[in-house]
Amino acid sequence: MNLEPVTKDNYDAVVALEVHEEQRLFVATNLKSIADAWVHRPTLQPLALLNGGELVGFTLLDRAGPDVLGIARFMIDRRAQGRGLGRKGLAAVAEVARSEGRSRLRLGVVPGNAVAHGLYAAFGFVETGEVEKGEIVMVHDLAPAHHD
Repeated sequence: MNLEPVTKDNYDAVVALEVHEEQRLFVATNLKSIADAWVHRPTLQPLALLNGGELVGFTLLDRAGPDVLGIARFMIDRRAQGRGLGRKGLAAVAEVARSEGRSRLRLGVVPGNAVAHGLYAAFGFVETGEVEKGEIVMVHDLAPAHHD
């Protein structure tokens, strides 16, 4: 899985990505996320998720602090769900965090979003007990990268 900046070349395709109808209440549109990144630059970075060159998702990373990489938004397109790409996308984000010397990932999940909560928990995220802007805060402590 590769993470690539949202540019004028892939902008329309990234904006066209969408989740399943029943998931729409749980995640902001990619257009809103890109607008948020523009307003809150340079701490927010919108990235396209590509699997073997195929655009499959989107994430919005938050670099507001030095040790924690926030995942402000994360989505896999409805046509690409169910293929293990959420886990691969999270692993790619974790690699970015490690490469920047960060020790933790942090995100919020909307209560009732069982699919996302299950994905994050399976990846190793745990609830902190905090609720921020109506979302359950989860963190994942990163083990150092292993190089064989």
